[in-house]
Amino acid sequence: MEERKTAAIVLSVLVLIVIFFTVILPYIRHKGTQTLSFNACTVHFEYFDKGLEDDTYRAAKNKLALCLCNVYQKRPDTAVANQILGIYRLYGNHNGVDSVSYNHTTNLDSIIKNKTMVFDTVISVD
Repeated sequence: MEERKTAAIVLSVLVLIVIFFTVILPYIRHKGTQTLSFNACTVHFEYFDKGLEDDTYRAAKNKLALCLCNVYQKRPDTAVANQILGIYRLYGNHNGVDSVSYNHTTNLDSIIKNKTMVFDTVISVD
């Protein structure tokens, strides 16, 4: 009878540990959904881990810039252009394959033309 009590206690503790690591800990680490928006573009992103906050925010800003590039192509607007250039200066890919072929500081048309390369959120490793 005593062995059954001990086994039940040990199994209960193991179940509680499993529940903690599969349900409670991810909920604690999850910081919630954040939203970036400008004009007609909105990007939702989530923070999960302290070490990846900067990368997550950078990727979200780049997705916003891609959307703004599409908006700018349909209807040019100086506010949208300034937002694209601001994101590009902070988070754009300045070391891309064709980074020498366009002016990084002022040539918005080249940034729009190469938008997928400039604001790519996927990291490629050679």
